[in-house]
Amino acid sequence: MIRYKQQAAEMLTPLLDEDAGAVAESLVKPPRPEMGDLGFPCFQLARKRKSPPAKIALDLAEGLSPPAGGIFARVAAEGPYVNFYLDPVRLGEATVGPILADPEDWGSSAAGAGRTAVIEYSSPNIAKPLGVHHIRSTMLGAALARIYRARGWRVVEMNHLGDWGTTFGQLMVAYKRKEGEDPSQPVDVHSLLRLYLRYHAEAEAEAGLAGEARAWFKRLEDGDPEAARLWRIFRDESVKALKRLYDRLGVHFPEEGYKGEAFYNDRLEATLAGLRGRGLLKESEGALVVDLEPWGMPPCLIRKSDGASIYATRDLASAEYRYETYRFDRSLYVVANQQELHFRQVFKTLELMGYPWAGRCEHVKFGMLSFGPGVFGEAAATGSTRRGRVVFLEEVLDRAVEKARRLIVDNARSPGEPADPDGLAEKVGVGAVVFSEFLQRRQKDVSFTWERALNLHGDSGPYLQYTHARLSSMLRRYGKPVNPAPDWEALAGGSFKDIFLALSEYPEVMGQAEAENEPSLVAAYLLDLAARFNRVYTDKENHRFLSGDERLAAARLAVVEAIRLTLSHGLGLLGLAAPESM
Repeated sequence: MIRYKQQAAEMLTPLLDEDAGAVAESLVKPPRPEMGDLGFPCFQLARKRKSPPAKIALDLAEGLSPPAGGIFARVAAEGPYVNFYLDPVRLGEATVGPILADPEDWGSSAAGAGRTAVIEYSSPNIAKPLGVHHIRSTMLGAALARIYRARGWRVVEMNHLGDWGTTFGQLMVAYKRKEGEDPSQPVDVHSLLRLYLRYHAEAEAEAGLAGEARAWFKRLEDGDPEAARLWRIFRDESVKALKRLYDRLGVHFPEEGYKGEAFYNDRLEATLAGLRGRGLLKESEGALVVDLEPWGMPPCLIRKSDGASIYATRDLASAEYRYETYRFDRSLYVVANQQELHFRQVFKTLELMGYPWAGRCEHVKFGMLSFGPGVFGEAAATGSTRRGRVVFLEEVLDRAVEKARRLIVDNARSPGEPADPDGLAEKVGVGAVVFSEFLQRRQKDVSFTWERALNLHGDSGPYLQYTHARLSSMLRRYGKPVNPAPDWEALAGGSFKDIFLALSEYPEVMGQAEAENEPSLVAAYLLDLAARFNRVYTDKENHRFLSGDERLAAARLAVVEAIRLTLSHGLGLLGLAAPESM
């Protein structure tokens, strides 16, 4: 893939007392297209050379002569800038040619080869259907896993399930009370939710139930066979339901990725011993804590006064296990902004325990998901599972698919199209919900509305899917194999230049998304690429893509295929299907 910034920097470097990397970082995009495609500002050189920036720019431009047949057509001074003008024909050849020559590897990189990233995401509490609020962690984490993998990393995906705690004692109490009432009813995630709700409804009237629940959980902690049997049933049914919904979202954890809180029970004493060995544990009102006041944080609670461990203890144990097992280079925790203090405490405690890898642990935080008025009603506003007033993710996807099907049918050009409206509605509806998670940087709150999510002409997943389908349709109508090396001079008019520039920037965007743990950069890139194509496509006066001029049509369709490959790859990274027709 062409790296025109580096080429410009290499041209400038012999005339400057700087290395090519520093020069490349100084290059900027001019404010207006007529000012070129890259600009080198000369302000910083003025003091060193004791000369006005405009004079320096003129001197530099006179010393630069683009090689014949190179990527740059010319170099010229414009005030205090040296401006580089790309040759659109050479740019197209150098950008689109490599994409079509090796389409299977387009979007991939070996930049992360030899490095391992552990990515923890989703991590719901089990024994109830997945709530809509879990979509943020789930889709952000899955996208990061795909981006890292495409960049050559070894990726280990972890789903740190909330599968331990007094909730299971409560479920056991409710389950035992239910036995004999209707033995024909199987245990599944929905019946577990009903048991949970039943327990809390009855606990308000029976004070003794809380004690029964604690007693059952104590039996579980002590290894009681009946308590362990029930816990395993509850957990297994929950994981089955999670996998069904994850499949629908295109999210796939390996079996070893379903290590929840319970997995680390046997490792907690070793973690406590490590803390004691470093002299980090202090007693506070019967509890054990790590004092973090010197670092401006409240104490990190390790063990409660009743001897129970808490989240921090298990996060310490899980971090130790993950490094021992995977020797990670980066360990990401894709968890909401509200847990920032918790992770600061955990990471500082790991550092105090003497682990040199503690600095490789990162909290990839994100904002909250909210809904516009009337999107899901009162349940979405309260979000209380205990009161049965929470919106579950499967309900949201079902509603999105229903709305997408109506949209597809209403926009069909003729009866019987598309051939599989239900399958297409699933792709578009789920894609609309998923893409809404990437419309802005992850730390910002997201406000969901159906109008925006399902807009075929705005910043949405369906808009990108529709553009991909349009590109695929054009290729089908062309009806010939795409020539990876057409006559690029046919596009000498330069109207495709913006598209070529966007295509050339995709690897850089991928690298930036990895470095910043920011999948929204890929989403923004795809929207920009689609908009650039649609501007050219709708300019019918000059761009009838399937023109009778075969030389021109072949070059245009080569560009179309390069855009289609890029959209397909990028949509896949974000977890969206790329329909061939809509």
